[in-house]
Amino acid sequence: MGKARCSSFSAKLQGTGFSNGGDINLDFLQSLRQLCSFSNNDTLAQLDLLKPATFDNRYYINLLSREGLLPSSQVLVTGDDQTRGIVEAYVENQFAFFEDFKYVMVRMGSLGPLTGNNGVIHWNCRIVNWPPSFAKPA
Repeated sequence: MGKARCSSFSAKLQGTGFSNGGDINLDFLQSLRQLCSFSNNDTLAQLDLLKPATFDNRYYINLLSREGLLPSSQVLVTGDDQTRGIVEAYVENQFAFFEDFKYVMVRMGSLGPLTGNNGVIHWNCRIVNWPPSFAKPA
C-alpha cells in the first residue's frame, strides 16, 4: 500500500498527464523522472516520500503541495471547489480525516458481495461489461 508503479503515472513523466504544467511541483516531477528512468515501468514509487510507512494526512498535504503521484489523486485539488475543500479540511484537521476514514471503513466492511444476478464479473477491469454477463468471453 502507498505505492504506485511508474507505468501508472508515465503520462505525468512525459508532461502529458495534466492539462497544464501548474498541476505538479516541478522538483517532485524531476525526482519521479529520475526514479523511473533507470528501470522499467515496474519500479515502485512511494505515494508519500516523507513518511511512507505512517498512516496520517500527509497524502492530502502532498496534494496541496502539488505532489500527488497519480493524476486521479491530484484532480481532488484541481477538479472542483467541493473536493478541494475536503482536501483542505483534512490538511487542517488530521483528526477529521481519521474519523471520516474510520466511518467509511466500517461502511465498506458492511457491504456484502453481489451474488447471483445482482452482480457482474469483470474479466477485464479496464472495460465495462455491457450487457452484464457472467460468462467469460470466448
